[in-house]
Amino acid sequence: MFMATWQEVKNKVVTFRNYVKNLTPNAKASAKYAFMVTKEDIKAMIDQAGGAQELDGIRAYFGADMIDGQMVPCIYFVAVKKDASGNYNDYDLGLSVPSGAQPLLGEDRPCPQMCSTSNFLNS
Repeated sequence: MFMATWQEVKNKVVTFRNYVKNLTPNAKASAKYAFMVTKEDIKAMIDQAGGAQELDGIRAYFGADMIDGQMVPCIYFVAVKKDASGNYNDYDLGLSVPSGAQPLLGEDRPCPQMCSTSNFLNS
């Protein structure tokens, strides 16, 4: 398992925040600094297979909006299921966009709006 130090995380957060400072006003206003995922959100995703069967984790996908020709990153989370070979596969996703409303998290609790109190990562 890869483990980052808090200083490495801090450095990458600062790099991203510095990038946002140089965006156009419209893109900067759309930028998000963090996304919160609650225990209830995680439980809903892990339990979506139904019954006693729980899924095995969550994968984050990075995406982006293009605003004024500039990339503004966003993030989405999907549940994963571990297969017999030990690989983690996105749960119930095929090669086409699903028509159902399975749990998918992203853009629902971003910062700004749902920010933490000040700490070394966000100040």
